[in-house]
Amino acid sequence: MSLTARMQAFVDAYAGNATEAAKAAGYPGNAKALASQGSRLLANAKVKAALALRSAKVEAVRSDVAAAGRIATRAERQAFWTATMLDTNEEMNARLKASELLGKSEVDFTDKVKHDASDSFVSLLLEAQKRE
Repeated sequence: MSLTARMQAFVDAYAGNATEAAKAAGYPGNAKALASQGSRLLANAKVKAALALRSAKVEAVRSDVAAAGRIATRAERQAFWTATMLDTNEEMNARLKASELLGKSEVDFTDKVKHDASDSFVSLLLEAQKRE
């Protein structure tokens, strides 16, 4: 099954709204034209097959998650990272990684950027023109 790049982009973007998926895939036109294109794509056998394959993959992942029980909550992940970090029987690299992940989840590491907006856009533009 070979799709054009745009068709594949449509399949990748499709989340129940063919018009929005056609727009995201780069098809030209106004809302009416995009709706028409989206309908044509949904009727295309290759696109249907690609969407069915994608759905099957999503369902397989869902069933794997269901078989495992469920996805861990944020609090459970943090408790796990904390326990790993504090466990002296763990390798040091595992403890450090757990510490890093815990810190990231708590937003302990933030980049602070100082910005000075005292110069006007016009003065910056004039200065750039002088350099040319």
